[in-house]
Amino acid sequence: MNDHADSPIAAWIALLLFGIYLLSFSGQFYSQDSMLMFSVAESFVKRGEFSADQMWTIYKARNELGPDGEAYSKTGYGASLMAAPLYALGLALPGEPGLLQVTLLTSSLVIALTGALLFLSARRLGFSRRASVVTALLFGLATPAWVYAKQFWSEPYALFTLFAAFYFLLRLRDQARSRDALIAGVALGLAVAVRVTNAALVPVFVWYGFWRGANKFAATIPQSRPASAASVVGGGRLGAVVDAVSNRRDLRGLAWFTLALGVIALSIAYYNWARYGSPLSTGYRADETFDNPILLGLYGLLFSPGKGLFVYVPFLAALPWSAFVFFRRARRETILALVTFAFYLLPFSLWYYWWGGTNWGPRFLVPTLPFLVLLSAPAVEQATRVAATKPPNRPSPAQRSFAAILLALCLLSFAFELVGVSVPSLAYRARMVRFSANPEWDAIFLPSSSPLIGSLNLIKPSVLDFAWIRASGGDVSIDWLVIALTVAFIVFCVLSLRAQFAKHSPDRELGIASRKPLAMTVAVSLAIALSIFSLHRYREDPRFGGSDGYRALLQTIRREEQPNDVMILADDTRAPFFLNENRARLRWYGLSRDPQQWDDATRARLTRLSKQFARIWFVYDDATAALPDPVGAWLSQSFKPIDERDFGDGARLMLFATTARP
Repeated sequence: MNDHADSPIAAWIALLLFGIYLLSFSGQFYSQDSMLMFSVAESFVKRGEFSADQMWTIYKARNELGPDGEAYSKTGYGASLMAAPLYALGLALPGEPGLLQVTLLTSSLVIALTGALLFLSARRLGFSRRASVVTALLFGLATPAWVYAKQFWSEPYALFTLFAAFYFLLRLRDQARSRDALIAGVALGLAVAVRVTNAALVPVFVWYGFWRGANKFAATIPQSRPASAASVVGGGRLGAVVDAVSNRRDLRGLAWFTLALGVIALSIAYYNWARYGSPLSTGYRADETFDNPILLGLYGLLFSPGKGLFVYVPFLAALPWSAFVFFRRARRETILALVTFAFYLLPFSLWYYWWGGTNWGPRFLVPTLPFLVLLSAPAVEQATRVAATKPPNRPSPAQRSFAAILLALCLLSFAFELVGVSVPSLAYRARMVRFSANPEWDAIFLPSSSPLIGSLNLIKPSVLDFAWIRASGGDVSIDWLVIALTVAFIVFCVLSLRAQFAKHSPDRELGIASRKPLAMTVAVSLAIALSIFSLHRYREDPRFGGSDGYRALLQTIRREEQPNDVMILADDTRAPFFLNENRARLRWYGLSRDPQQWDDATRARLTRLSKQFARIWFVYDDATAALPDPVGAWLSQSFKPIDERDFGDGARLMLFATTARP
């Protein structure tokens, strides 16, 4: 690997993928988990808290309550922490773009960066530059990673952190730099912070990065990748089965790796203690068990029409042969990749909720995608070698057939993911509810009901999941300016990436090298400017259900809020709008007006709020005033309103003074 030549290519891959993700950007949350993790990011940035009270009872999304009576997200803090910088940026940007929309770009960033790391990993393992680029682009555009790059699940962050830990341990094994060990430790620690079950993978990563072992079986297997000094330490000693870390650089790297892991482990323990009063409590319920029939889970996650990995990513059909070839080239990397895949496949096959809800493909296997695509690199290299062969060195018919079949499968995979980014899963779910008595299972197990096929019936302007198109009634508006600018940026990245492969004379190459930093700086600046411009154009997305009246209401609260205030929103449908638009710093609660959500815990929470806060801002929709509203009734019976305002569009605001002292 030539770090000087390959690093710019990796950067261009990341920029290209980000540009494509920006073109397919939706700016919408489609799950309760997404809103819960976002709520944690909001609470942390604005008030240094960990609560998710914004989703207390809205959409029935409340998790287990902590000892303090607050609602918390049962997910780890990792995804919320990595999204927090962009949320904070959204608060600071002029023009006030949508906070949810800005934050959602984090998923696109981490997937794009993973594509760059995948390229660098393939190069470091000895694959050709062309094959490595194709492998990285296949990951970014021909797997469900593309779909999850536009959504806010924990999977993109688990994917990024796990693969980053692998890449920097790979660098460590080649170069023995303590800095790489530190970064790998931070990445792996964050992977555990994203999903606590990743802690079970820590011993495997430690073995991969730091254990120098050799045995008779391993010694008999050829390795085509040039061995580094670090990789052969301990190998060849007569009678040695395992040789542990044996030099100071390894010990120093292990120390930094362990320190990073330990610090993040302590932070996770503190996070659990702050939420639930115990460093070992995560918030998952006792009835969330691993009791699903494993054969059902295995078939469902691997081969079912609606969730199967090999159905959604057809080019992985080459994986058995490709992984075997990969094993002969890089034994440890193959073992790590396969163990990581097995760790995700087997437990989630047993998980009671193995299908992962309404989403695209096998959601729980998404973190393993970069490892699986990396194992596919030998197949990609074989196909690219056939494509690059020129007469008279004609490839054999078998080689040409292999390349043609793999190309067809890659194109099919790309087409599948294009459908996934075009049609939201919830739209297909709504369609299935109309036509099926058992929509969940039919969409998973019936080929005719698979989202891969059924979603094609929904490809129309009113359903397309892109922020640049808006359909209302029979009117369709398309933001052609955003499309044109984004496509121009993508073309610029493609041409720049292609230029890296051009052959030049030594003198001219020196001239080009001198201009690379400028081109890269311009590209990064353009990506930032294009993102900000697009977000401003998308700000008033009608899919959030907002209006000028509600914007005026939020501006009023932001202008008049006091340190001892709290806000209550009694409207499920307005929650996404408030998450996107609310810039007030005060704590706020989403309390559904659904009488079935009015329980003892909610009444107790209101009682505590009245003793904790001096004023309560109560937001409700006047258009639904005739419907039951137990929260509003409780407030009106308990306190006398000191102010009431009507902002139009149904937006109503009442201010109550409580018995608490300011």
